Amino acid sequence: MKQILLLLAGCLPTLAIFSQHDSLLKKFKYRIDQFRAVSFNGGGGSQYQQRVLSSGETINNSSSVNLGGTYFALKSTDLQLLTVSAYVGTHFYRNKNIQPSSSKRNSSFSISPCTSILNKWFTRHRFLELGADINASYNHNKETTASLPGKQIAHGYSFQLNTGIGSGRLENITDMQNAMWLNKALASVNRLSRVLTADELNGLGRAITRANNTRVLDQRKRTQFVLTTVDGYLQQQDLVNTTDINYFSNLNDILFFAFNNPRLSGTEKFIRFTPSVNGSGRDDSGTGASSASKYQDRFTTTSLTISTGINKYIPTNLVHQNNYGASIQASYGTRDVLVRFYNSGGGVNETKYNFIGRLASINAFYTHAIYPNTRTTIAGNFQSEFGYQSNDDSQYTFGRTSIDATLNYFISYRTRLTATIGAEYQKNAYRTFQAMTGVPENTRLYANGGIEINL
Repeated sequence: MKQILLLLAGCLPTLAIFSQHDSLLKKFKYRIDQFRAVSFNGGGGSQYQQRVLSSGETINNSSSVNLGGTYFALKSTDLQLLTVSAYVGTHFYRNKNIQPSSSKRNSSFSISPCTSILNKWFTRHRFLELGADINASYNHNKETTASLPGKQIAHGYSFQLNTGIGSGRLENITDMQNAMWLNKALASVNRLSRVLTADELNGLGRAITRANNTRVLDQRKRTQFVLTTVDGYLQQQDLVNTTDINYFSNLNDILFFAFNNPRLSGTEKFIRFTPSVNGSGRDDSGTGASSASKYQDRFTTTSLTISTGINKYIPTNLVHQNNYGASIQASYGTRDVLVRFYNSGGGVNETKYNFIGRLASINAFYTHAIYPNTRTTIAGNFQSEFGYQSNDDSQYTFGRTSIDATLNYFISYRTRLTATIGAEYQKNAYRTFQAMTGVPENTRLYANGGIEINL
């Protein structure tokens, strides 16, 4: 198996070297001055259960509520690419259980905000990037019984600063892909007045971008806006000879039912510096007279990762896509651990320790994707990583190699077929900046499939 995977590692990337590039897809520029979206979600439920057993009556009831909100913003111009996303979610749960000889109540509350910002500034063929990923979590759980009430609090946070310099740019070409599919669909039913030029196809792609990235709150009005925007471009350019049901049904099919994953085009060379800090803690304590102990732990990790590499995303043509890249990274970090145990007599047992972690690795990937239509995707993926890691007195080399093929096949708007087959080899799997335990060499083969039917 190792020999097969290594052979594929050498052969698959050569396919991209001899691929011809589709110039229309390759040259498309995804541009939108400002797009913003806000979404909210909420839910809840409750249940009540009463049973009469030989030992007596038992009652159980519970309820839960969850709320969340998401914000997303995007700006893509010739000089700037800005993406912002934020999310906050909350959850509350309460349960009461009464039995003939005992009763128990417990409640929990959790909140988990997170945000991600990345800004890239472009000058000619160079770019500078700066961003951050921030996450936090808090969970409070309280349990009350007649003998031993208590509570547990868990919390965590992480902050990662993303900085880098490089050359090139990766463009989102999904709208251009759908413009080309729309062109083929309208040509097949003879609704185009002439063959579209490259500039007219590029303009159609831009019209789809404008239609998809203009916020219209009313969904019905948004549907009208998308259709009107794309139809307006085709009409202004005098590209349509008949606007009948066949014309608008093809517009509707491409604009609202194209399910393919996003495609990228371009080359990016980069050097990135990523400092980060994250921590977690837990407090577990009893509050009643019979409580025997209190437990605390704290974990703090600080690290710096430096990486450099190249990524290439090549649309060979409308149906085929080749993506590949390689990078080298090095990381250095420290991890501090504090554990306290308070016993009922007032004594405290405390343990402190820290260790230093180092990692260096080489990574590579290759993907060949096939898009036979706007709703089916077939992809073959190869990934590998080899490197060296040490944590204080432990050190060893590690490696991972995997290859898989995936299918997401459109049968009808209500039915899809999915399948995955793959193989993975790894030796000495690692956990960065934690106590390392050597994992023996292992190989895994897997396959699965399914069908999704929406009635």
